[in-house]
Amino acid sequence: MRLVGATACVLAGCASAGMPDQMGTPDSNTQQTDAPMMTMKDSSMTMTDAPVGPMTRTLSQTTTMTIKAGNTIACGNTTGTRANNYYRVFDLPAMGITGAFSVTQVSFQIEHCHANAGTGCTLAVRVGTYSAAPGATLAQANMTILASNASVAVPEVVENTTTVPPTTPGGTVNAPITATIPAGSKLLVEVDAPDGANLYSFYMGSNDGGETGFGYVLAPTCSINVPTNISTVGTAGPRHLLLTVTGQY
Repeated sequence: MRLVGATACVLAGCASAGMPDQMGTPDSNTQQTDAPMMTMKDSSMTMTDAPVGPMTRTLSQTTTMTIKAGNTIACGNTTGTRANNYYRVFDLPAMGITGAFSVTQVSFQIEHCHANAGTGCTLAVRVGTYSAAPGATLAQANMTILASNASVAVPEVVENTTTVPPTTPGGTVNAPITATIPAGSKLLVEVDAPDGANLYSFYMGSNDGGETGFGYVLAPTCSINVPTNISTVGTAGPRHLLLTVTGQY
């Protein structure tokens, strides 16, 4: 007896898992796996402001810097002005400056400056501290000078007093000077116009437009022996001296 089934399987060939089928193509045993997952790490960077550098500021006590012609007075006569010293005091903490203040420049306006030789004049500028509250006058004992520029050149500025009202071309002097005013101080600034008898006449620029602190004048030849609010000297006024200080803090 023949085993037809078994023999037929041997003769014809039987397909089985893992073996080639009759077309010669193997069954697929490939397994797919999930691709690796990429993850993003949260950023820990923060944004910060850039460091703040020194702040530059010009200290002023006048509402405007516009000169009023024929407004300022000075001790002198027709041959020239005598020694006149002009002052302002700036309360740094009251102006919002709590640290040291490094002065770089003093500026002032000119109403009139005329020399016999037609070459202007030379003044001195000083800065320092004032150790008391300024009033109608200043006490020289409370002044401490920290720096001085003794050769400030002032150009010719000729006021026309023949017109009514007088007119002036005006002018500005920017005097470099270096000093550090300690924190918590009151800053004193002085413009020193030496005796110009028979040499020159000098009148600092001023106006009547308003001020937050007094301007002062000292003129011993005219019996003003302490720095005095210039608006109270003589009969006319007010006179607001156009005098500023620039620096960094």
